[in-house]
Amino acid sequence: MASEILLREETNGIHHLIMNDGPNALNIPLMKALSAALADLREGGAPPVLLGSSHKDLFCPGWDLKVLADARRDEVAEALGRFNRLIFDLFSYPGPTGAAIEGHAVAGGCLLGLCCDLRIMSAGQPRIGLSELNLGVPVPASSLVMLRERLAANVVEELVMGGDGCNAERARGQGVIHRIAEPGLVTAKTEQELTRLASKPQRAFAATKRFLLGESWRRMSEPSLDDDEVFLDCWFSGETQGRITGTVDRLGQ
Repeated sequence: MASEILLREETNGIHHLIMNDGPNALNIPLMKALSAALADLREGGAPPVLLGSSHKDLFCPGWDLKVLADARRDEVAEALGRFNRLIFDLFSYPGPTGAAIEGHAVAGGCLLGLCCDLRIMSAGQPRIGLSELNLGVPVPASSLVMLRERLAANVVEELVMGGDGCNAERARGQGVIHRIAEPGLVTAKTEQELTRLASKPQRAFAATKRFLLGESWRRMSEPSLDDDEVFLDCWFSGETQGRITGTVDRLGQ
């Protein structure tokens, strides 16, 4: 049975995975639930998947800093491993995937969205972007492999190095998202587009996806311990710890 932190629904053959854990900050239970659901669906024939959020203002804000602020190195390493696994599981899912980005998608939340074959975002206030460098850590190396497949090199550099995020109009111009929908209609638009993708012959769709992305999947499935250690060294540097504490304090206000 699915955990309450992740709602699973099916509409016209499209399987919705709805993050339902408050603001949907990525903690280990939520990441485990998402990976387990994707594994279950993969074993069931890899039907189309829609990733969404029950929060009206947030798709996903990235890692749960409130949980990780005081974590030991081994605990942060476990979170990094779980996150790398989730990014791989979603990016390498054989069937069509779509992200219904109704609210802000930041850092790990932006990366989750970019894993999906189809990305539709709400017009208006929501922003999407990568803020890792602002916090004091690099985007995980495994996620960079995925980013380089999805986006033009100059867009990857701007997203990773800039850290400012952007609205839906700017994101569409960069190729970060495919479509813009009016608030409240994002899920319906994503369902519509996923239905079109799901109408393709399933075996040929999965094979084509593997031919296009398989080399990146291979590289992502062979993680570098050195890269992980570099990430952890940055996380536990004095400057980054100060920034994490400041961010958590602001979130608590």
